[in-house]
Amino acid sequence: MVSRVLLRAAPLLGLIPAILHAETPTVGVEQMRRHIEVLASDAYEGRKPGTEGENKTLLYIAEQFQQVGLEPGAGDHGWYQPVPLTERRPHGHRTLWTAGGTPIAFNTKDVILLGASPKEVLRDAPVWFVGYGLPEQIAGADLKGAVALLLYETPKGGPDYGERAKALAKAGAAAVIGIMDDEIPWSAVTGAYAHGQTRLDTDPRALIGGVMLLGAGERLVEVGGGNVAGAADPAFKPLALDLIASFDVSTEVRSYKSHNVIGRLRGSGDTGESVLYLGHWDHLGICRPESAKDRICNGAVDNASGIAMLIEIARAIAEGARPARDILFMGTTAEEMGLLGAEYFAQNPTVSLDSLVAAINIDTVAIAGLGEPVAIVGRGMTPLDPLVDSSARELGREVDTDDEANALVQRQDGWVLTRAGVPTVMVGGSFSDMKVLGDFLGGPYHQPEDDLKRPLVLEGAAEDTELLIALGRKMADPEQYRPGR
Repeated sequence: MVSRVLLRAAPLLGLIPAILHAETPTVGVEQMRRHIEVLASDAYEGRKPGTEGENKTLLYIAEQFQQVGLEPGAGDHGWYQPVPLTERRPHGHRTLWTAGGTPIAFNTKDVILLGASPKEVLRDAPVWFVGYGLPEQIAGADLKGAVALLLYETPKGGPDYGERAKALAKAGAAAVIGIMDDEIPWSAVTGAYAHGQTRLDTDPRALIGGVMLLGAGERLVEVGGGNVAGAADPAFKPLALDLIASFDVSTEVRSYKSHNVIGRLRGSGDTGESVLYLGHWDHLGICRPESAKDRICNGAVDNASGIAMLIEIARAIAEGARPARDILFMGTTAEEMGLLGAEYFAQNPTVSLDSLVAAINIDTVAIAGLGEPVAIVGRGMTPLDPLVDSSARELGREVDTDDEANALVQRQDGWVLTRAGVPTVMVGGSFSDMKVLGDFLGGPYHQPEDDLKRPLVLEGAAEDTELLIALGRKMADPEQYRPGR
């Protein structure tokens, strides 16, 4: 990860509040509402990548970017950065686990398997229990051609399951199977896989991947001479189990392209540096069967509200004095599928990652009223905290200095950029009151009820928009923010 240190300019600090208020126009609630009413309408069918809803969404965002004065920011692709995706659905599988040449009784319904291609066959593969599969743990383990049983739960402060599974594939594992915990009902897991699992084409992938019930995983590891609970020991090392596995896996595979949409506002200087605002445009699409009264997950709050804010920030900054640094505005695809659009951008940036001095992610912003304290998702993880806190106080906002909102940090696109070395935060009142946020996440979130029938709470979002405009202007001014190298 690139090391970056925040250096704030001391002169003229007393004048900054007046300058900020002069350059920060008031953002109206109705301006944001109009965008949400378009993007979350039934005509956009829930904005699922790879559908007509995507085409309408991309066109709308690009048209808005152009109208406010941005230029295309995706290089040779104009406004749209192609993101190659592959969706896989389980079609059927057979498994055989043996210990000492004796088959082990195993319910095939206790495991879900997906192949890299429509037909995958694995014969007589050794089986390893790799625990959490942390990089320091798997170093030196001979996983080539093996089946790796990996705990699905993310260890505190560690990489998520996807990153650990990719590392095992790079190490040569032929199959990576996650042992689920008890937090997620198995019916929800099987339902999610039935709807398809989508990954970047560019990601390393084992020939076979999947998940199994906790009880099934515990039994296999125990029969093979191990203990799942032993993975909690700091001294744990991957264990070659006394097991052999053979699989036949059939998978429905569909490859397609989705797109990030990117606009650029050229700075007034020749700094070779940029600030990035981003928010995901995608949602879940048609998410209920034909028999359901309401079939569309419209995603009004998550994340039509974030795209509305992104557009209005672009408008406000473009209408004011140009900052020295360039500013990029990006709507990402496939966030709901695992932060995939942001991941692809991090792997294939339209500007070098080293030239991105800071980024602000915008997601699920239309849930807080006026006057909420300003919280940071990612507090303590980047050098941006002092800049955020001072910007909030200069606008008369209270600052929430605890790190409660960091529970969300790995669930949003900014995490991908932070992990890639670009200091990135989510900022606003929506993340200060965890009860309000929890009520949304436990209610209409990812349901058809997150639509235009519910009253949109936009006063706090408009207030946060003004804060993010001021914050972005500071980030784009080398006199106020200089990242270390």
